[in-house]
Amino acid sequence: MSGVSFEVLGLSGTLIFSVFLQPYASQRIRGSLPMAFNRFCFAAVLLLMPVSAVAANGVVEEVISFVTNDGVELPAILTHSESGMNINGPAILHLHGGPGGSPIRVNSAARYVAEGLAQAGYTNISIETRHATRYSFTRFDEVIEDIRGGIDVLAARGFKDIILAGAGLGSLRVSRYMIDTDDARVKAVIHYSPTQNMADNWRQRVGEEIYWATVDEAAKAVAEGGRQPFIDLGDGLIFLPNSFLDWFGPTAKTSLSANIAGIDKPMLMLAGEEDPFVPKGRLEELQAVAFISPRVDIKYYPGVGRVFEGVRNEVVDDTLAWLRDIGLPPRDPVRTEIVDINGPDDVALSGVLYSPVSGEPRNKPVFMLMHSWTSDVLRSTNHWLGVRLAQAGYSALSIQHRSSGYRGIVKGTLEGIPQDIKAWADFITARGYTSIIGEGHGVGGLWWSHYLSETQDPRVEALIYLAPARDMPFHARTGMGEDLYARAVLEAQEAVRDGEGDTHLIDYPFPQAGYPDDSRQPMFLPPPGSGFTYYYANSFLSYWGPNSKAVHTARVAEFDRPVLALGGSRDPFMQDAFLIEFTEAVQGEAKYVFYGGPDGATHSFAGYEGRVVGDILAWLEAMP
Repeated sequence: MSGVSFEVLGLSGTLIFSVFLQPYASQRIRGSLPMAFNRFCFAAVLLLMPVSAVAANGVVEEVISFVTNDGVELPAILTHSESGMNINGPAILHLHGGPGGSPIRVNSAARYVAEGLAQAGYTNISIETRHATRYSFTRFDEVIEDIRGGIDVLAARGFKDIILAGAGLGSLRVSRYMIDTDDARVKAVIHYSPTQNMADNWRQRVGEEIYWATVDEAAKAVAEGGRQPFIDLGDGLIFLPNSFLDWFGPTAKTSLSANIAGIDKPMLMLAGEEDPFVPKGRLEELQAVAFISPRVDIKYYPGVGRVFEGVRNEVVDDTLAWLRDIGLPPRDPVRTEIVDINGPDDVALSGVLYSPVSGEPRNKPVFMLMHSWTSDVLRSTNHWLGVRLAQAGYSALSIQHRSSGYRGIVKGTLEGIPQDIKAWADFITARGYTSIIGEGHGVGGLWWSHYLSETQDPRVEALIYLAPARDMPFHARTGMGEDLYARAVLEAQEAVRDGEGDTHLIDYPFPQAGYPDDSRQPMFLPPPGSGFTYYYANSFLSYWGPNSKAVHTARVAEFDRPVLALGGSRDPFMQDAFLIEFTEAVQGEAKYVFYGGPDGATHSFAGYEGRVVGDILAWLEAMP
């Protein structure tokens, strides 16, 4: 590989049916099925489901079909390990070459690379684009909907990290997709035998005179309308005039060099030294123009032609090694189990227990995950954090309490939380765990702090705060202003006095609070947003009132536990270096991690999931 050293290791639609569920039918899994249907809710997925045969190499290849947002039905091959699709790991979408190519051909990288990656634990979908049969009649960019459809299929099943891989013309297709969409679901791009700049290449091959004569002929035919004669480029490449101009005309967007220059994802480029379409120096040229990509790695295979004859296993190994090196390795599957308890006052509570498929490691601490404000068990950071902790060999229990969810926050109080946390701690203790690490996101951390300040529960060994909540009464006065805050407090107090604390809604403007800049933790925030209070009087006073116990810096001074706090420069709740203020208030040993800069972490930590878990595990390992 050029410039890098690493170890080489050995549907757009609304209904996803048994093609995705079948591999898990025999597994004891009761986890949530992530939904990504809102943006393509009119199109149904059509699945062709013969009984899947497991190849000798332990790979399952299933033929499916799906319908794109613009109504085109496309076939695809779903390739994964016989153990099933691991939705908690990366997935690769493969694009065949062409025009007229197919992912089923034995020499197609969309087939043999997919099979090799499936053996290593990746899930793959190799789609047969509309360019396979309709290139003569289509604009080049219509294939963008094909790629979007394939990604939607994977996203609807729950895959979060997707890699695009294009062979030959497929390399231009994936590049055009990234330029047109900047799809955040795509984490990396791989080019096998990347194609040439189409218009420039054809122009050079036929010469200026023929090129411009053909362009003039096509433009005249388009202007005249009616039945247009095909333009024949030879070797079966025939195009209607408007399609020809879109693919090969002087304003065509089919220059791979120009498109690669706009991709900001890691890229890998592989080619044979004897590939006639990848002349010497071509990969270096593409690498040089990809100046906004964080890294571009290239490799030539000596004596090898366009379809990697004789080195396909090496191509797969190099792909695997590169994916591992950029932080997208295959990941271990995870077992999820929905669990239920009856809390105090016979309140029914549910949670999700994440654990390794090898079994629950009761000899290790168990993480108890607490969601953020207005959220619930399946939302907030809970799912991705639970999955990644289980992949690291720990169990994690995502817990619900009586104030979980939007409706619960409207009517719930801080005082009602500790009894539910204790019930979950009793449950996990009865299951065989002896040590608990509490984790809370936002106000979830405050709930943990309030619990420990009230109970000093010795089973809780340490606490992790993701974007810890500020002192809530002060935050309300800062956001609402003193006058409006005083009016809201008075109205809530009068409602409680009149016996309407559980029914009288406090509804006032609550703009996003602004705090002074602090050079120790510079912030990079969008303009402040608006908001409202939406709590019954009891709830408002419990969290936001002047006598509230929701003063986080006071609560963390009332117990002695190791603390890790994490926050980011794009989270408005971390203004005025609150992460520093918070950890300084902790009674026990405290450490903070701040993800700063203009691209720092937001309140949700989106894009920082791997770093967050890595920092948590490193902190845990360093604990005495």
